[in-house]
Amino acid sequence: MRSLSVKLIGAFALVIVVGTAITYLVAERAVTSQFRLYVSRRGQLRAEYWAPFFADYYAQTGGWDGVEALLTDLSSAATPPGMMGGRGRGTGAGHGGPGGQGMGMMELGLEDHLLLADADGRVVLDSESQLVGQTLPSDELAQGVPVTVEGERVGTLLVVAPETGASAALALDFLVALNRGVLLAAGVAGLVAILLGAVLVRQIIAPLRNLQSAAGAIAHGDLSQRVAITSRDEVGDVGRAFNQMAEALERDERLRRQMMADIAHELRTPLTVIQGQVEALLDGVFPLTPEQLAPVHDETILLSRLVTDLRELALAEAGQLTIERRTVDLGDLIRRAVAAVEPVAAEKDITLSLDVPPTLPPISADADRLRQVLHNLLSNALRHTPAGGRVTISAELAPGEEAREQGSTGTPLLLVSVADTGPGIPAEDLPHVFDRFYRADKSRSRAGGGSGLGLTIARYIVEAHGGRIWAQSQVGEGTRITFTLPIS
Repeated sequence: MRSLSVKLIGAFALVIVVGTAITYLVAERAVTSQFRLYVSRRGQLRAEYWAPFFADYYAQTGGWDGVEALLTDLSSAATPPGMMGGRGRGTGAGHGGPGGQGMGMMELGLEDHLLLADADGRVVLDSESQLVGQTLPSDELAQGVPVTVEGERVGTLLVVAPETGASAALALDFLVALNRGVLLAAGVAGLVAILLGAVLVRQIIAPLRNLQSAAGAIAHGDLSQRVAITSRDEVGDVGRAFNQMAEALERDERLRRQMMADIAHELRTPLTVIQGQVEALLDGVFPLTPEQLAPVHDETILLSRLVTDLRELALAEAGQLTIERRTVDLGDLIRRAVAAVEPVAAEKDITLSLDVPPTLPPISADADRLRQVLHNLLSNALRHTPAGGRVTISAELAPGEEAREQGSTGTPLLLVSVADTGPGIPAEDLPHVFDRFYRADKSRSRAGGGSGLGLTIARYIVEAHGGRIWAQSQVGEGTRITFTLPIS
């Protein structure tokens, strides 16, 4: 039984059968007990009615001798059911029972078993003539009605339901019919419950089968598969989690393919240049001079940088980017990074502005990694700033309100920004500037810039330090890249 639907229906059926059986047994016992209690109470009421007649007999005769005649007189004087009038005859004729009425509705049942015991519990009268002379147990005597004369208990009267005869048969038929009705009701309820359980199982199994089918399709490479969400319960939560997983897989696969295409594109250009230059040198088209080898050298440097960036990116995405923390003077680190790119800025006629306080609190960080971030941001800004433009780098303690906006939980932050006066980034491209190989200017090739990994690597390094990095830009007004670092 490997099918979940079969297991669930079987479990439902087992629970329902057990529940139905328990319900029937409890109901049967309760009905039987209550019926016996009813019969016992009925006999007690009859005994309470007849006790005064036997008390009168004892008062008149002074004992129980000849009491059998009273039983005969009472039986012959019993009025038919439903008749309320008339007075008794014979020995008890003058005693109309409670309230002075005749026997009326409380006539002695012809099949009732009447027992009369004396003060010692010895049976002196038995309507079935079976127990006369025997002494009744105290627990049986306790169920009878005392017969008293002048406040003294002279006997005990019991009216017991017959175990045979028409009345007993009717009682048994009643119990059987009632128990049969209880069993039928329990069976119908159980059957309805099983049918409803089967419908419920089908509702549970259907989305699971859809989930199985979609998972199989994804396993065969169809990452576009999704499952329909039809409920808000745990099954629906599983479906939503599956769809999120499928979307993540599809996105990662798309990024992987895009990355492979980008890497191939990035490698193809320098390799093509190197191959063409080397072939020209081998064919004697160009003489073997330093001037002809210089392009080959430049392309190998680009290839080396691309391979290094790819390695850094792979380590960062795998969570294996090593951060060797030590106390760092961020202000000094920024000034040295700016000094390193000053020749490039001067060559492009770009003004570098530095806005860093003379004293910034030291931070615990990896100086080499932060230098790499600053170099990437400055190189990116210089690359997009036209001649005569300006690149400004600043650092400051983050104001309290801005620190809270950046997710700080009480730890003070340092805010570092690199702003340029370049063409800016369109709003639709701004959320993607930190994606690998992403270029806002689709027409820009590798020859016009870097590998497209600098900002991505910078994001991973900043986040590894516990900070955040983001971009702000407007077309025609330049771009500002800002990152935070916690002070610890």
